[in-house]
Amino acid sequence: MSGGVFATTPRNCVLWGAAIFAASLGAFLWGIGSASEIYFDETWYVPAARAWLKSGEMLHPEHPPLGKLIIAASLWLFGDNPLGWRAMSALFGAITLVAVYLWTLALIDDLGAALWAAALTFVNAILFVQARIAMLDIFLMAFTSLALAFYTQSVKEPRPSRSLLYALAAGLSLGLAGACKWSGFFLLFGLIAIQSMIGVMRLWRVRFDDPRPSDFYAPGALPAWTPGTAFLALAVAPLSAYFLAYLPQIIHAGSIFEFVDSHERMFEVWAGHSADHLYKSLWYTWPFLWRPVWYLFEVKGRDAALWSADNPAKAIVGLANPVVVFAGEIAVLVAIYRFLARRELNSLIVGVAVLSQYLPWAVNPKGLEFSYYFFPSVMCLGPALALALALFRERSVWGPRAALALLALASVSFAFFLPILAAGIGVSPESFALRMWLPSWR
Repeated sequence: MSGGVFATTPRNCVLWGAAIFAASLGAFLWGIGSASEIYFDETWYVPAARAWLKSGEMLHPEHPPLGKLIIAASLWLFGDNPLGWRAMSALFGAITLVAVYLWTLALIDDLGAALWAAALTFVNAILFVQARIAMLDIFLMAFTSLALAFYTQSVKEPRPSRSLLYALAAGLSLGLAGACKWSGFFLLFGLIAIQSMIGVMRLWRVRFDDPRPSDFYAPGALPAWTPGTAFLALAVAPLSAYFLAYLPQIIHAGSIFEFVDSHERMFEVWAGHSADHLYKSLWYTWPFLWRPVWYLFEVKGRDAALWSADNPAKAIVGLANPVVVFAGEIAVLVAIYRFLARRELNSLIVGVAVLSQYLPWAVNPKGLEFSYYFFPSVMCLGPALALALALFRERSVWGPRAALALLALASVSFAFFLPILAAGIGVSPESFALRMWLPSWR
């Protein structure tokens, strides 16, 4: 896919980006009101949005305010109804998919590969589910995906002024991610680690027996990044964006000390003990899709005895597409190997993007974890696969065929699981049993 409408030209890239946004937004809005009542964590965040609109009170202080403010804006714009609860989630879902597309373009500079990565990300199912529920995670996923796109473009941009603009956009995105959930800062720490490692290796003037111009720490690898750019992008911009997210609270409270007080309340919540939960899981099980979270399972009449083929259940489970996840995790291992063996910048960025958003959960002080904490890392699997495929294509004529085969298989898998991803379809007992591959999925 190298010519015509698939040629990597600025015009084609913009037009395809707009098409991805419009098509995915339509898909996410399709049947979004099928769950006519709030469900799962919507029971926390929709009332929080209502309270903010009514009195300015910010409920659920365990998280920063931005995600709750976005849901409140959704209610204000579209009303207190199923569309109003979830419209902003659908919008940010579409933004996430465009960001994944742009990040892949920045990594590989190949429009066909970027479109393929976006398609894989869509059929990975998780984005589809999170873009149709009023939770904070979709906003976090959007801002971290944007940050990766801007950061990658920035470190490759040779013009200092443009590189700085991309870097500041990445920093602002990271700050906004942290303003949705503190875990949004995990990626910030990962990118700081990249820049710190590059700075130390350059300071020590590290040389290998087989130096390459493409080495991640070589001066030509980050042509316009300076220590000043790094400080502005990875310290000033994120902290500024994070603080600005608190302005509505500060203005309502009439005191700048509300910023400090809100963090004291957050620390109090995080220092407490969490109640047990049926769908909790441990971080090391997430890559194996061991324990997905059921967001909704509802039989008409609220009686399980009435569940039948003629009276299917509304079902939504936070289950990623096994085809994309397992193939993508292999691609991440390839990226890690390529970084260690070949010192490639693209592989380093992909590896850090996945691991920095995943491994911190191994030391979660709260102790209560859910598989959807893994979703920001899952958003990186499409670009990881595109990067691995680009390397495979250099060595084999089977590359394009393998890409199409993987996308076809992933699409079939997505269609197969769709009855338990979209409440409007419904699932019978027989259909449900067919999709429960592991006892732990129930």
